[in-house]
Amino acid sequence: IMPGTIHSLIAALENADDLSIESLEKILQDNLPSDEEIRLASEPILPYGRTLLALTDRYEVIIGCWPRDGWCDAHDHGAGVGIVKSYGGEIEHFSYELNEKTLELTEQFTIQNGDSARLPVGMIHSLQNISSDEPYIGLHIYSPPPKDMRVFDLKSGDIYHVTDDWASIVPADEKYIRRKQEKQFIFRNMVREKV
Repeated sequence: IMPGTIHSLIAALENADDLSIESLEKILQDNLPSDEEIRLASEPILPYGRTLLALTDRYEVIIGCWPRDGWCDAHDHGAGVGIVKSYGGEIEHFSYELNEKTLELTEQFTIQNGDSARLPVGMIHSLQNISSDEPYIGLHIYSPPPKDMRVFDLKSGDIYHVTDDWASIVPADEKYIRRKQEKQFIFRNMVREKV
């Protein structure tokens, strides 16, 4: 089997009628770009690098790269679903649930090189490279592209509705903030309480 390329992956997405999470998973599996191609396109910058490979009204393909001590804040992906394939390093993945006025950390696990993960509608999560000297690299496909994304500030309890060109970190610049809801939640670490 010939390995896929970024180009063949984007062509397959372009020609697909169905962009459900199951379909995205199969398209990625059938057109998996090589490690070398993804690594060359990734940007190991702090807090994390974001390389946009394709953006249409139906899908978005990006490479995320988290060097050691890199992170992104708790966020959702609007109404989109996603699939991620890991291409190097490892990263801690945190899942949250917003219940009434409490944002609860419900799960923490390590994503290893070679893993893939589904990002269902409404998922709130964050990522942090706390242990891997090799940058963590993930190839992400979203459908539809994330719109009206929310970023959650765990310290203040503020929710930021960010512009579509912004990353998943609490914005310092007003121009990336569509709307800010102050003190909307209290953060609670359920993972620590389970131990």
